[in-house]
Amino acid sequence: MWPRVLLEVARRGPAKVLLLASAAGWIAMAWLGGGDQLVHPASHSPGHFAAMWLAMLLAMAPLLLVREIGRLWRAGLRRLRVLTIAWFVCGYVGVWMVAGVALSALSGWVTLSIERIAVAATLSVLWHCSPVRQRCLNACHRVPSLRVFGAAAQLDSLRYGGTTGCYCAATCGLVMLLALLVKEHHLVVMGVVAVVTTLERHLPARRPRWQLPVLRGRSPDWPDMTVA
Repeated sequence: MWPRVLLEVARRGPAKVLLLASAAGWIAMAWLGGGDQLVHPASHSPGHFAAMWLAMLLAMAPLLLVREIGRLWRAGLRRLRVLTIAWFVCGYVGVWMVAGVALSALSGWVTLSIERIAVAATLSVLWHCSPVRQRCLNACHRVPSLRVFGAAAQLDSLRYGGTTGCYCAATCGLVMLLALLVKEHHLVVMGVVAVVTTLERHLPARRPRWQLPVLRGRSPDWPDMTVA
């Protein structure tokens, strides 16, 4: 299942450009990190952490957004493709920058004691098994109606990016918090998170229920969610 998903992602729309963007993000993360303390908030100034968080988004987001950006590329007017995608990216990145600030502050509070770290890990495991998280993940499959002319098209694209970012942050926020709590080998940790979240994102929707977050296809009685 996993190799097939990766091949399918690689074939879609502007996937080659997104792969190059992702590679640039990983290079930027490694260069900005300069060592094991890659994106750990306590090890950098706020400005440096913001730059590294942006590099992390560039590294991880393109493969998560192959479907969304591909749709905007195909459905939008040719002369407005770049602008439409840029508005989508602004909405998506804006949400994740706010999430980065919140996760940075929360990670600093959690690391004050081992008990808080244990609580954070427990909540993360419960969240990843919960039906609410599965609903958020399923929502990432929804395709809203998008206008194609004038300012309305750009507004729809911005809203689409913001909505996608909110569902994505809700789905993956806690695992990103746990990644921030790791004091060493962040590049390896982020690599594992990127692989798992990308595969999970591109697998079909599953029925929301309490279940282990295994990477498998949709339940036989649960249809694909392609329209909002």
